[in-house]
Amino acid sequence: MNESRSPGASAADRRAGVSPGSRQPPRSTAAVPWLVDAGLVLPTVLVTRAGSHTAFVRVFPLVATPQAQSAGRRLGYPLERLLPEADWLLWNDSGGLTDARIGALADAFNRGGVRAFAYAGAGPPARMGAEGCGRLRRLGEIHPAAEDGTVFVEVVLHDPLFGDTPESPPSAQTVVYGPAEDLELLQEVAGERFVIEPVPEIGGVAALQIEHTEVAAGLTSLEALVAEFDAVLRDSGLQGPIHVIDRRGASGCGC
Repeated sequence: MNESRSPGASAADRRAGVSPGSRQPPRSTAAVPWLVDAGLVLPTVLVTRAGSHTAFVRVFPLVATPQAQSAGRRLGYPLERLLPEADWLLWNDSGGLTDARIGALADAFNRGGVRAFAYAGAGPPARMGAEGCGRLRRLGEIHPAAEDGTVFVEVVLHDPLFGDTPESPPSAQTVVYGPAEDLELLQEVAGERFVIEPVPEIGGVAALQIEHTEVAAGLTSLEALVAEFDAVLRDSGLQGPIHVIDRRGASGCGC
């Protein structure tokens, strides 16, 4: 499941520095947020580990995926788009990917004109190596500031906490990545609905984590959770994709 959210006009106007009502209503464009047409959505990527030799490069908005792929290749990083409709790219390096190299990719994007964030401890379990697991932390030397309200949301499913039957609800955790200012805003708004654990970094917040015990207990569905978080993004004036990642059955420690 992958959904995108565009902020309301008031939030977009506030970020763009224009007065509400000062422009014509946005065009309705199928499958493309209207902010793309207004020039207020900047191509942004999130780089996280996919394996010991691979990394995911998730792209927002979807229409910027070819641009991100071309930029990566121009910068010396051969990124593959395995599915034509996918909003993610795959970076494969047979020599093995250290956290430092993942951070270097994000820095190269930022220097090359594409906003990028990279994280360690955000990948699958550590059967692939020590760097695939551990404390969630931001990588790279360049950390873009909040500009257009783009954050990346992952709802990660793990093995059930209660029961071991196929019908047992999975445990679920939400992780939100992005600029510290946007994360702090989201924490303030979403704190009324969720118990949020911020991941601190020097001078701010690196990410947000939310454990969804209500899903594990069977008190709500995954679909309802995604819809509620979609509403939280809207209320915060933020935008970005929501990816559901299924890691049930994975061995090793969780990340």
